[in-house]
Amino acid sequence: MVKGPKRLSLGQYLEQAREEAGISLRQLVAATGIPQTTINRLLKDEVEKPNPEHLTRLADALERNASDLFMVAGLPIPRGLPSIDALLRAEYDLPEEAVAEAKRNIQAIVEKYDDRRPKSQH
Repeated sequence: MVKGPKRLSLGQYLEQAREEAGISLRQLVAATGIPQTTINRLLKDEVEKPNPEHLTRLADALERNASDLFMVAGLPIPRGLPSIDALLRAEYDLPEEAVAEAKRNIQAIVEKYDDRRPKSQH
C-alpha cells in the first residue's frame, strides 16, 4: 500500500508560511498582537484547540487564507458571510464612526434600489 504525502501539522504549516513570508517570530508577534508564548506553543503544536481569532490574525499576517488555517487546525470553517461591520473593520480598518457612516450609506443605496424591484403580491 502506497501512502500519500504526510499532512502538515498546524505548527509545521505556520512555520513554513512564516519562512516563506520571510518574517521573524518577533515580526509575527508585532503584526498579530498575539503573545510570543502563544505563537511558540502553536508552532510546537502544543495547542489542542487554537483560538479562531488568533488563526485569523496569523493568516492575515502570513498572507494565507484563514479557512486554510482552520482546516489544518481541524476547526470548523465558518460558512456564513461576515457582518458588514466586521468586514469594514477587517478589510479597511475603519473606526466605529466610519463603520456607522458606511452602514447608513449602504442602507440608503439598498432603499434606493429596493424601490425599483417589483413588489411581490401576497
